[in-house]
Amino acid sequence: MNLSIYLAGLVLTTLLASACLVAILIYFNPNSSDLLIFILFYLSLFISSTGVFTLSGLIIRWFSQRKTLRLRSSINKIINQLEISFRQGLLLSVILIAVLILQSQRALTWWYLIILVGLVGLIEYWLGRR
Repeated sequence: MNLSIYLAGLVLTTLLASACLVAILIYFNPNSSDLLIFILFYLSLFISSTGVFTLSGLIIRWFSQRKTLRLRSSINKIINQLEISFRQGLLLSVILIAVLILQSQRALTWWYLIILVGLVGLIEYWLGRR
């Protein structure tokens, strides 16, 4: 797949999920909503935060490695950095959604947060070594 098509799809998906998130926040009352609204809220938040974290990670990687990541000469390096950014954005979104769900149930404590971050850190370490 072409890199520009992939990035355009990622931006478009992020914007669409963000628009759905804003619509849910505007049009639905959380006190009188049923389970489907909460599932849609967390799903749209997950998709939009994954896109934002991925794009932010890619931009940070591109600016920090600007001399080695030329757009035309090293397309494989850019795709590799994009894969890493997507993986880390996905894991950060998992942390965000898990923390929000635990907080909504009033079950979030500091040791749950440490366990969650530790598990995600181990997953990132394992996937990074592959």
